[in-house]
Amino acid sequence: MTWENRWHPLLERWVTVTSHRGSRPWLGGRVGEASVSQHYDPGCYLCPGGARISGIKNDDYTDCFVFDNDHPAFNSTAPEPMPAAGIYQSARADGLCRVLCYTPDHGGRLSGLSKGQFQDVVRCWRDQTDQLMRDAGYEHVFIFENNGEVVGVSNPHPHCQIYATPFVFHTVQQEIQAVGRFRQTDGDNLFEAMIRSEQADGRRILVETEDCLAFVPYFAQLPYETFIVPKGPWQRLPLMPERVLDAMAMALRAVLKMQDQLWPTPQSYILSVHQAPKSLPLDHDYRCYIRLQPMLRGPGLQKYLAGVETGGGQFLNDGSPEEKAAELSAAGAQAQ
Repeated sequence: MTWENRWHPLLERWVTVTSHRGSRPWLGGRVGEASVSQHYDPGCYLCPGGARISGIKNDDYTDCFVFDNDHPAFNSTAPEPMPAAGIYQSARADGLCRVLCYTPDHGGRLSGLSKGQFQDVVRCWRDQTDQLMRDAGYEHVFIFENNGEVVGVSNPHPHCQIYATPFVFHTVQQEIQAVGRFRQTDGDNLFEAMIRSEQADGRRILVETEDCLAFVPYFAQLPYETFIVPKGPWQRLPLMPERVLDAMAMALRAVLKMQDQLWPTPQSYILSVHQAPKSLPLDHDYRCYIRLQPMLRGPGLQKYLAGVETGGGQFLNDGSPEEKAAELSAAGAQAQ
């Protein structure tokens, strides 16, 4: 049993690990097993040749397919805001939102892609980041996937979203500031320190290669949360050598397969690519990493972010990171 507070160095706040609560009585709802979907859905607006809400038809694509979101959160044509009163401020919701379909297979999952297909997806992330930052001039690119009904995904077709904005999203900005403060107070690179700490303990490591490390962090906020961190000082995907990019892709693929093997109920998750904004000096310690936040804490059991998390901002992790890493490693071994 683990019952203690653990410091989250990137978010600079405490996480409470309460593994004794993982087996508490539960009379709430459960997530059912998802039925296997067909490989092609003629009514799906993400399938090849499908008509989207805008009336535009998708290409008859056979691999990755990217298009501008028909209902964007940020857009260059967003209207000018109304003036705000008093201390309040407003600004135009400028930016660009794109959708990336991983595969034409409507019933597939990112974890089910072949090694080559998976590498192509990550290279597409890189290329989109490069185009939106360098060519389109946006300051920041944030890539994320909402997977599963419990996360609120609007379409089951395997896809992710790419947001480009003239400002930096709050969590990434917070991480950048924490990394800078760690350099000032400890005289060290925070990412290097985390990697050394995980290697020194060893229990939470899921995948390690010459170029990257995948682990359930000591300070995990969710039971099966996982970081995939490069071992080199790469701030953004376009700056990574191809071998590092491929190593990150294969580590993420391995972790997703571990998640798939845990229970009959497919794991729902939020996947996000955290990378530095364009204007961050290259000698800054921040580095690009992939964060996987699974939203099931057990077979059919959703991890609800309720009062203390949503209202108070204090995360309670129902599972010991060491125990959850061991479960994932065992699931990965069974799949081989």
